[in-house]
Amino acid sequence: MVTMIPNNNTFQNYYLTIILGCVLTVCSLLTLINGDISWDSVWNHAYQRFEGTDSGWNPLLDERIPRLIVILCTGASLAVSGAVMQALFHNPLASPNILGISCGGALLVLAVFILNWHLEYPYAIPLAAFTGSLLTLLLVYTLSRSEGKVQINTLILTGIAISSLLFAIQAAIMYALRDQWNLVQTLTEWEAGSTLDRDWKHVHMQLPLTLIGLYGCWFYHSEIDILTLGEEEAKNLGVEVEKVRWRLFLCVALLTGGAIAAVGIIAFFGLVLPHLVRRLQGPSNHRLIPLCILVGSTSFACLDLLLRLFDIHIFSIGTISAIFGGLAFLILMRRSQRLYNRGFNVK
Repeated sequence: MVTMIPNNNTFQNYYLTIILGCVLTVCSLLTLINGDISWDSVWNHAYQRFEGTDSGWNPLLDERIPRLIVILCTGASLAVSGAVMQALFHNPLASPNILGISCGGALLVLAVFILNWHLEYPYAIPLAAFTGSLLTLLLVYTLSRSEGKVQINTLILTGIAISSLLFAIQAAIMYALRDQWNLVQTLTEWEAGSTLDRDWKHVHMQLPLTLIGLYGCWFYHSEIDILTLGEEEAKNLGVEVEKVRWRLFLCVALLTGGAIAAVGIIAFFGLVLPHLVRRLQGPSNHRLIPLCILVGSTSFACLDLLLRLFDIHIFSIGTISAIFGGLAFLILMRRSQRLYNRGFNVK
């Protein structure tokens, strides 16, 4: 009789999951409890709402719970979208922000705000974010292809060029609108990435896109693993490469668009977290995608909670993420020459 000895990675993943689950639970509870109004008062009014004796605004039901949902959805969306893109493009530097996808979605959302469509049609914001993200992803992918294959060496440069172009267009529009103070302030706060004043409207804009996108990425986790071997090998193993790739593009656009619509531009999570998770548990997307969901949600909740506990107002969560993301991008660039065409294990 052969006794199976569990792999050390199994225990490592098990303990990591438990630790992250505990940290996420604590951060979620503190997010719901922390506020200017005492918890007893908040809970009593919430209980009265359930009983039907109080119909007034409640911090817990109308602000903290929807903000927590937005935080968890955003962290999970950006981490998973980054992991899927890095697998599809065989490059650990691929992320929604680096490839300009976030800028594409933000540009169309900017147009929605300028035209005031969001006042009459609130769901024009997530639709514009999804459309802009998808179109930008397709543009970068098309420009990076040569002789039927994505050129890894030009992928990042193409993404940076497209991102710079879209950012310049946004800057030009903002400068042209500099006399409209209210609009400029609204756009500046949104582009900086913030979880302030999030309510159920933002949950309705983001949650459906997040659930569909996460389910789609998980549904194709086996195909993603095979695609990391290369297109020819994947075709030989029976994967419909083009169909799977386009559907994953849609999922990435849904996840990125939902995050942009609800929070704004967040730069760090889609780049660094998938890379770190892959180093901890390996490249298998069967475990990578669920762990990215957990790590992304936990990290974003912790960062948001720290900013609130220390009462930091000069930086938004998007600004802090951009600083970390820029430093991480430089580190990964230094290590990018150690990547292999078959998979990418950064040593």
